[in-house]
Amino acid sequence: MAMDFFEATAETMRNLNKTERKLFEYIVKNMSSVKDMGIRELAKSQFLSTTTIFRFARRLGFSGYADLRSSLLVTSHAQSETDFSDVILENDYSESYLKNAMEALRVMSRKQVKDVVSLLKRKPNIYVLTDDNTHTIGQYCERLFIGLNFHAYFTETAYQMQNLVNRIDSNDMLLALSYSGQDSLMIDFIERVFLKKKPYLLSITRADNNPLESMSDANFYIFADEIRIGGMDLTSSVAMLMILELMIYEYIASSNIQ
Repeated sequence: MAMDFFEATAETMRNLNKTERKLFEYIVKNMSSVKDMGIRELAKSQFLSTTTIFRFARRLGFSGYADLRSSLLVTSHAQSETDFSDVILENDYSESYLKNAMEALRVMSRKQVKDVVSLLKRKPNIYVLTDDNTHTIGQYCERLFIGLNFHAYFTETAYQMQNLVNRIDSNDMLLALSYSGQDSLMIDFIERVFLKKKPYLLSITRADNNPLESMSDANFYIFADEIRIGGMDLTSSVAMLMILELMIYEYIASSNIQ
């Protein structure tokens, strides 16, 4: 029996190259149409060869494209049964906004969630790192962890960040939030920390081969339609916030916190 697409690919998707990740993201965002495509049609739509599509399916752990497609059919059917009666979709962007958030949760690796929760149960010190676009999420995240009796620190300025290099220990956790995964200040700080100690690095970034992801012990992907107006980045961070809260709720439930 075919497995749910997200369950089947939760671990293997981590090994995809840049081209394969773009194809994976296309399939995730267009599942309702891709499930009805033959291998030639999908290959043509992405300007790829059928051989590339077949190898992509095998890289994800499927026996071939037919097996991948069967998984999409199962997943798409399950999604169609989800009740969105209370959600009013006024335009195409509203639908895309909702899809991006849902897919970010669906591709979360259950193994990585369990690993993170296990680490949280050991009560590590948590250092929250953000770029300019995730600053407010960092503040909220610090408040949540402090409320759960963690020693949590949110580095509001570059000066504060640099002063922490010698304070962080290998038993601590770094929580790095950056959609692009390419923030130079954040990456430089992490590299300086790693020269002395090796804390657990958990990151949340977009789904591509970015420097932050490659440095991380665990990485969760988010999908978003990138929006920039007048030099301002308005790309949604809702999916990132949902992942953070879901992990915290998982920790609360497994720890029987009242």
